Amino acid sequence: MNPRAWARGVWVAMVTPRDRRGGILKEALDPLIERFAASGVDGLFILGTTGEGTLLSPEERMSFAEAVIARARGKLPVIVHAGHDIPRVAVELALHARDIGAVAVAVAPPTRYPLDGEELFAHYAYIAEALGDHPLLLYDIPATTANPLGSWLLARLRDSHANVIGAKVSRADWEGWRGYLAMTPGTVLFVGNDEMIHPLISMGATGLVSSLANLFPELYVELFSSSHTGDVARARELQRLVWRLCDICHRTTPLAYVKRGLKVLGIEVGAPLPPLRDLSPPELKELRENLWAFQRLLAETKMEGGGSHEETLSRPEQTPERR
Repeated sequence: MNPRAWARGVWVAMVTPRDRRGGILKEALDPLIERFAASGVDGLFILGTTGEGTLLSPEERMSFAEAVIARARGKLPVIVHAGHDIPRVAVELALHARDIGAVAVAVAPPTRYPLDGEELFAHYAYIAEALGDHPLLLYDIPATTANPLGSWLLARLRDSHANVIGAKVSRADWEGWRGYLAMTPGTVLFVGNDEMIHPLISMGATGLVSSLANLFPELYVELFSSSHTGDVARARELQRLVWRLCDICHRTTPLAYVKRGLKVLGIEVGAPLPPLRDLSPPELKELRENLWAFQRLLAETKMEGGGSHEETLSRPEQTPERR
């Protein structure tokens, strides 16, 4: 069996359920994981941007990773984000993830200082060497880190460290993606931008990591399958549905649209962690109405996820206009 057979398909950028006291909302983990496994996704990506990892202490991150991996074992593989501004702490988080059973570790760059190429290379080389032969993914998300990575860095690291297998790329610029897509076969590339899934999978990206797959995982499973197998007409239709979902959830800004969206669909995962804000009552009302309308749209396009939670939603007086 290909040891990297797991490194493809649909990965949910899983939320971190928290109770009002800030502890792990463990009773939400089992229903979330069961729901994702039943939907056909390929794995879980935890403690990244959607998972609010950088808002948790290293101890809290380790505790959450342990809880998820223990519950997902035998059901879904898990990638753990271990990025931290202090390289030593990033290594501690990465080694902990390796030792508890994560199939790979992803690392976003430090965020406080702009780093040049040599600094970025040294940072990732340090983590890769500490991990030994355990798989490491770069996490290229310049919108939140202000330190873009790029295919040049991935290529250099792959030449020097065999365990650097690829990247999760959350970029919207085609210039950046051209470099990644031109890399040698066998490079693992996860799309981190929902609005570009179909074209990038069609052009060779190996999988996707999505925040909004928390809400409708089946939609992303079918979109990946259609794009990967060349069913262009269906893939275009499903990509347009993803665009609509991005509009409904304001492209997950604030993140509360994802966490409160799960509550609307029947799974309580708590509010976002400070300093992230919660939704206002009018925003929550609009979200509820729009998700109801979106479920109806999924049902009309014969998506398995359409209507699967419809009993939890009350019908609004009228369907809101599309924005």
